Amino acid sequence: MNERPQLGDELELQVLRPAAGGESVATGEYGTVFVTGTLPGETVRARITEVKPRFARAATVEALDAAAARVPDRRVAWGAEGVGGVEFAHVDLATSRDLKAQAARDQLARIGGIETELSVAPAPLEATGGQDAGQAWRTRVQLAVRPDGRPGMYRAGTHDVVDVDRLPLAVGELDALGVQHGVFPGVSRIELAAGTGCGTIVATGRPSAQATAALRSIAEASGFSLLVASSHGRVAGAGRRQRGGKQVRARRPKPGSDTAQGAITLGETTLLQRVAASDFRVSAQRFWQVHRDAAEVLSDRVLSRIDGTDSVLDLYCGAGLFSLRAAHELGVPVIGLEGSARAVEDARANAQRLLGAGSTGAEFGTARIERLTELPGADTVIVDPPRAGLGQKVVDLISGTGAGRLLYVSCDPGTFARDAKNLLERGWRLETVEGHDLFPLTAHVEFFSEFVR
Repeated sequence: MNERPQLGDELELQVLRPAAGGESVATGEYGTVFVTGTLPGETVRARITEVKPRFARAATVEALDAAAARVPDRRVAWGAEGVGGVEFAHVDLATSRDLKAQAARDQLARIGGIETELSVAPAPLEATGGQDAGQAWRTRVQLAVRPDGRPGMYRAGTHDVVDVDRLPLAVGELDALGVQHGVFPGVSRIELAAGTGCGTIVATGRPSAQATAALRSIAEASGFSLLVASSHGRVAGAGRRQRGGKQVRARRPKPGSDTAQGAITLGETTLLQRVAASDFRVSAQRFWQVHRDAAEVLSDRVLSRIDGTDSVLDLYCGAGLFSLRAAHELGVPVIGLEGSARAVEDARANAQRLLGAGSTGAEFGTARIERLTELPGADTVIVDPPRAGLGQKVVDLISGTGAGRLLYVSCDPGTFARDAKNLLERGWRLETVEGHDLFPLTAHVEFFSEFVR
């Protein structure tokens, strides 16, 4: 930059192209600026929010020359103006997918050295379009709760909690709970999750009697289950507690019971998730794909590539979505490994339901993948790692097996590009990479890819 801007400065910027994270690259008198709330081709007035030695960040204040794909910010209609996590709230849905694809292609080329014609496909829920498409897909939502007990969501780029009238991007059954309009003193966080014909409310903190009564009333009226947890994430009244300087075992409250602090559990705390012809049960606080269509879209893509495979190793297997569909529908023997012991419990229980008690078609174990020194052998390896990706060590572990096929599900183009480069250097060939818009109107995109050797 010729001259460093100051926080709060307002600049006129020419927006050039999309960048990662829902930002756009712009230029102005100070040099490169990454701008939110804009579109390539626009001229905007933007306020500086961050200054770095080689670039700055800014938020759009006004579009001086609006692009044709700009729409009124959807957050205003939701009564959620300014909340984060909806980076393309101001963009036509189809255009948002094009922008994600452009940004991902740039990262794949720049980080991974991979040139591709990647596009981003809509999920079935949004494929038919419509005025409200892309606005009601989230089956899991988190609300922060202010000290006065009122829930809301974080303002973009801050920890300021703002009120919301409608839960951004949530499926209808979560928004209909009306939790965002309640008051819950002592609660610090509320998580809502919807399954197939069921749902769960999880409240964390030290709720007052008023908060407990309000949460219980909502759960009973909606048919949702309720779980109240301590600030450390344990079920209130369960696990070990400090009392008088000694560790003691407290009893887990029975369903529907009240503890001395007013905390309750009500109903089942696992969710039914129906995927194609298979039913999965998943603990309410464990990982499951967030978009209503995501589990089926991604597992369908996995199954399409393993028909005829003799054996499968599923790393970061969670509750067994990919591996158990392979075992149940294709008869492929599978081994799943996962770092969460509770998720492994879910996977084993799902295996019993789908394959029958005593079946040897699926085995699951608890393991931190990056701490292993070797992996079980298999023809095909499936990975669906956290956003941080695999890393060099896990790439080396997989490459040390006899597998000839690797199916990689990723939610981050940057770490996927890094891992893809490492895999190519270890002798793998990238057969295909696909983008799926399983986080509509946000900066995120899901990838499915196949590597062979």
